[in-house]
Amino acid sequence: MFRKLYQKWMAIANVIGNFNSRVVLSLLYAIVVLPFGLVVRVFADPLAIRRRKSSAWTTPRGATKSVEDARRQF
Repeated sequence: MFRKLYQKWMAIANVIGNFNSRVVLSLLYAIVVLPFGLVVRVFADPLAIRRRKSSAWTTPRGATKSVEDARRQF
């Protein structure tokens, strides 16, 4: 008696679960992923057309470029 009821309930729960997961994932996509992608697309520069700021590289003081310095690095 309970086995048939359990099997019917599981079939109904499976249908509800499939529908519910599709709705939840669609809402998650529409609320989180889609706006983030649109914002990135608006502000992104995929072809690197805009000039970037200069890098943060600074030349070390007292750096000499000689063969002897290259041999004795440490």
